[in-house]
Order: sequence, then structure tokens, then C-alpha cells
Amino acid sequence: MKTMSETKQKVNDYVVVIGGMNMDIFGMPDNKVIDRDSNIGEIGLTVGGVGQNIAQNLAHLRVPTYLITVYGDDVHGTIMKAECEKNGILLDYAEELKGQRSSSYMYITDEIGDMLLGVNDMKICDKITPDFLANKLEFINQASICLIDANISEDSISWLADHVTVPIFADTVSVTKAPHLKAALGKIDTLKPNALEAGLLTGMQIRNISDAKRAAIELLDTGLKNVYISMGSEGILCANAEEMIHVHTLPTDVINANGAGDCSMATITWCRYMQEFSIRRIGLATQAAASIALESEKSVPDITPELISKKLEHLQITN
Repeated sequence: MKTMSETKQKVNDYVVVIGGMNMDIFGMPDNKVIDRDSNIGEIGLTVGGVGQNIAQNLAHLRVPTYLITVYGDDVHGTIMKAECEKNGILLDYAEELKGQRSSSYMYITDEIGDMLLGVNDMKICDKITPDFLANKLEFINQASICLIDANISEDSISWLADHVTVPIFADTVSVTKAPHLKAALGKIDTLKPNALEAGLLTGMQIRNISDAKRAAIELLDTGLKNVYISMGSEGILCANAEEMIHVHTLPTDVINANGAGDCSMATITWCRYMQEFSIRRIGLATQAAASIALESEKSVPDITPELISKKLEHLQITN
């Protein structure tokens, strides 16, 4: 597989990510969880949010990335702004809202890092309205790709679908947020749901790859151009009007399962930014990136184009 870094990059290209940024508060027990009791483990604080996580992964992949979001004038907002600057995420079109509480997300994992429960306070994302976005539209439409996460409202997503002229990529975020995208599916270029989210959008129960293939056809019938359905340990189903390919997972020593989805979405976006259109090669790169994320202790791994290429070279050798 050709490395993406060998593909010529256009001058002044950038990606716009529109979505959530929040302070993540997480807890991971040392041993198997004891329900309704205090569990010894580790508690951490980090900047997160699907939009921010995807933007940070893109920045690590050396894609100029602007995050359009909102945050409060509180201590969490100050920390998030500083972290974005440190990680190369551009906030020129984001806004600090006076008197508002920044978005926060608290989650608990099991002893291997799989999430058990999450609670979010992301009401500030409701401020990302069509009016908020309207004066940023010209800038959005000069990007290579506009990526939206479903944390923003259905009205805002529909407005973007009607007014954005560059390819729209979308992340479903969660079963709760995925319905925000449903009305706009026919105007979206690329969607990455997991099996539960794809099932919700199609009204189907997805238990295996055969079910996922039927769901992919249903989603493509809306006018959606490309869909990548994450199937967890079964890999990813990649589909468009021309072909449908199942890419298996790579051998991985799992440390933390929280973050692979955002890393995968960023990698799909990075591939297209680098003018890679083969869904098979995109699927392989995505699984390489997911493996890197799963082997990292961080929610956003220290991913680079070179690490993805190295994973794929190892795959070719072992196969």
C-alpha cells in the first residue's frame, strides 16, 4: 500500500471539524468492577469531546485542522483552549461564551478500559446554531472537508447539509446522538457509525457482517456516498455504490478501548484529505490506526502517518 505521505498535498488545504469539546473526567478500576461499591483505581482529567478528539488525531496526522466549537469562560474552558494550542488544533473560528459552563463528560471503564457508563453535560453545544455557523460558512466552504459530529443539533446539521458545498463527513457519536444525522444522510459524503448506531439509523438489528452489509445498502440508498460500519472485534465494513469490503482487525495488544472510534474517523478523513479514494486502502489504514489507539493508554494516541505505514507493513509481512 502506498503511504499517504507520498501523495501530493494541495497548498493551503485544511479540514474543518464542527462539534463538541469537553473536559473528560474518567475512572478506571484496577480489578474487576464491584457494582454499587467503591473501586480502587485511577481517576484522570483530560480534554476530550468527539470533535476535539478527531481534530487532535487529524493534527497528529499533520492535517491543518480548524475546530469550530464553543466553550465557557471557566477554568475548564481555559484548560481546553491551552490544550488545543499545544496540540496544533486551530480555534480561530471557535467561540468562548461568557457566563457559560464548559462542556464536560464523565465516564467509568472496566479494568481493561472498555466503557461501562458515561454521563455528559454538553448543553453548551446547543449554542452551535445555524446563526452561529452562518458567518463562518465562507471559511467552511473553502476547506477540503467539513467533518461534523452528532453532538450538534439536528437543525444545525440539516442547515450545514443544505449550505456546505464541500464533502461532509459525519461521526454518529452515540446511539443517543446518531438520530441528529438521519434527515441529512442523503447529503453526507462519508458516515462512520458502529453497529448499534447503524442499526438505529436503518431500523435493523446488526448482529454480524451479513446484517451490516444489508444496513450499508439501506444507508447508501439514502444518497449517502460512503459508509464505514465499525464492527468492533470483527473489523470494519466499508461500502459505496461500487463495492463493499470487510476489513478485519489487526493483531493488537489492547490497553485502552476508549478512543479507537475517534481515531478511526480521523484516519478516514486523513485518507481522503490525502486524495486516497480506495475504500479498501482506507479501511486498512483505519484498522491500523484503531490498533495504534487500542495499544495506547491515551484517549488520543500519538499517531503519525509513519506509525500507520509501519502497522500496514507488518500486516503485509505477517500475511
